[in-house]
Amino acid sequence: MNYLYRSGQYLATASQGNPVTSTATVMLFYCIFVVIEATVESLLFGERFEHWLDVIFQIMFMAYSAYSVYACALFNSIKDR
Repeated sequence: MNYLYRSGQYLATASQGNPVTSTATVMLFYCIFVVIEATVESLLFGERFEHWLDVIFQIMFMAYSAYSVYACALFNSIKDR
């Protein structure tokens, strides 16, 4: 859990507390993850295929995107003090 907290704080610091930037960063991470996943599936099985883990990965990245917005709110509240 500490890893998740620290990664959110690093992301908020890197985006200077801007939730749009942090959400776009998580979206780009997801795009790169999908490309790597498709490449690995193509190398192992010869073709990319849809499976139930795709939905789990999408939910995980959406949840982390929401957490990054929360981390930006924490960053801005600490910065304002």
